[in-house]
Amino acid sequence: MRILEVSNFMPPHPGGIEIMIDTLFQGLQRRGHDVRWIAASTPLEPGTTGPFVRVPAWNWLEKNLHVPMPLWAPSGWRQLDEQVRWADVIHVHDCLYFSSSLTTALTRGRRKPLLVTQHVGEVPYGGVLDWVQAAAYRTLGRTLLSAASEVVTYSPHVVDYFQKVGVRKPLRIIPLGFEPRFQPIPQAERLAARREFGLPEQGRLVLFAARLVPKKGVTRVAEVQRQLAAEGVTLVVAGDGPLASDIADLPDTVHLRQVDHARMHLLYGCADVLLLPSVGEGLPLTLQEGMLTGLPAVVSKDPSFVANVADAPGVALVEGKEALVEAVRATLAQPPSRTEVAHWARERWGLERFITEYERTLESLVRGN
Repeated sequence: MRILEVSNFMPPHPGGIEIMIDTLFQGLQRRGHDVRWIAASTPLEPGTTGPFVRVPAWNWLEKNLHVPMPLWAPSGWRQLDEQVRWADVIHVHDCLYFSSSLTTALTRGRRKPLLVTQHVGEVPYGGVLDWVQAAAYRTLGRTLLSAASEVVTYSPHVVDYFQKVGVRKPLRIIPLGFEPRFQPIPQAERLAARREFGLPEQGRLVLFAARLVPKKGVTRVAEVQRQLAAEGVTLVVAGDGPLASDIADLPDTVHLRQVDHARMHLLYGCADVLLLPSVGEGLPLTLQEGMLTGLPAVVSKDPSFVANVADAPGVALVEGKEALVEAVRATLAQPPSRTEVAHWARERWGLERFITEYERTLESLVRGN
């Protein structure tokens, strides 16, 4: 098959959607399919490198409002049309993006099958942006999802949200998959990883791995660490973004900024607990990758976490600073079995099943079934 992936961004731009597409992209290539990927060029220069097409785009909204919504230049529209004409099937990610709307119009004009993966539902930005988002989902979002040949997601709470919005087309769930390197590592390797990242070999490490934007709960993480630092806890922050100043002066905090995704399994493996009080999620890759390495987690009561990991071993769902502090303390004091946590995660998020389900879906669309 000739498959075209269309998204807002691609690596090295950080983000869970980028990682998910990259994993799928490589898996489909391994199975012999001809796959191309087109997205905004940020942070690289526009251009084509093999199967990767990076188009010029204006990224003011992400830089100033933390809304990842690049607007493609007209030359990018022409490049997209060329790729749509080439492809047997087109795969778009999320329904509100400019690139998604443009792709939907082009696929309808070219009579090509369109698969949409809807990664998230409602994301709380605050103020007028929440109203704009709700209105957009009920108009543009509903129209785009209804026009797709098929829509999939990976969390039941996203299905529930879009049913309430009025999308009548069924959303099918395909669980995510992850590379085999995400698994528990021996104690000796954990200590070696700590040395490699420049972290304390002794003591307790709390990991916060996310873009430093409001929805990830950066302010709440800072509040928790101000309290736990006095108890000998080190916070490790892996990620960067506009709220980096919120963690700049935190006591006993190591800011690694952007860690190469190829090394993230080692960082999960050497930490003691993942702290992720985020909101408006699909299902964060950080949580899933960490759990596959056996890392316990303290998260918010976001609908994503309630729908997907409420019964998971080693995961605490809490709200509020004091509850987060107590949950981290309890996890550090009595850590669960990393083997048990990893087994639970592995049973749900297998790589080959993930690739196979997408491959079968795309093949079905090409056949017109």
